Amino acid sequence: ATMAPGVNTTDPLALSVHGNNPQNLLETITRQKIYACRYWKETCFGLDANGVMSKGVDLKYAGSTFGPAHQPSPFICLILKLLQISPDIDIIFKYIKQTEFKYLRVLGLFYLRLVGSTYDIYNHLETTLTDYRKFVVRKPVAIGEAQWEVRTVDEFIWELLNDEEGYVLGMSLPRLPKREVLEASHKLRKVDDKRRKSELRGDKRVKEIVKHKRRMERIEKGLLKEDDEPASKKKKGVGLFKKEKEEGKG
Repeated sequence: ATMAPGVNTTDPLALSVHGNNPQNLLETITRQKIYACRYWKETCFGLDANGVMSKGVDLKYAGSTFGPAHQPSPFICLILKLLQISPDIDIIFKYIKQTEFKYLRVLGLFYLRLVGSTYDIYNHLETTLTDYRKFVVRKPVAIGEAQWEVRTVDEFIWELLNDEEGYVLGMSLPRLPKREVLEASHKLRKVDDKRRKSELRGDKRVKEIVKHKRRMERIEKGLLKEDDEPASKKKKGVGLFKKEKEEGKG
């Protein structure tokens, strides 16, 4: 049966995002998969921002599409619904600021990265970098590969802000100017800002993410093998071995 006209169309009052219909931020084939899936037809129909919030609270994992048929996840269906209804951005800020429901926060963070202004993206994502909770991601992988991955919210945010290819959760993101460029043009405060300094420069977890990301970049460039241990661990191991050897002699 043919769906009623307008069911999948964008709210006529919605503002264009990056010069386009907001729904076009998702690839055409992904949108068509979503429009055809049961979750969209049965759960997303008629939802407003409060309804999306309610469904966001019930999410069990994040992700885009999965399986051989590229079935849409509830998470990406709710993202498309938000793009369709384009709620006031203050509502999305509420999704992000609340701390009780982590998947609702992740939903808000991803949506803001898609549609938000550069200032709002940096301001609201950076202030959430101290959220270390784990959440589950369902990956769009081939048969035989691991479908599930455990991530932390801060890792996810770091990716949203810094991924070189702008490709997160199997979805393309709009280009985001580097923070350094925005600082140089005085559109963002510099890193000596007290809040950013404490949360980014002094945070051990964020330093670990940066270290891991740099290591993965070296692996991708062929400068390091995946099974190579970080130099710091090797040194520590060698030191322990020497100590045990000396004790054995004594």
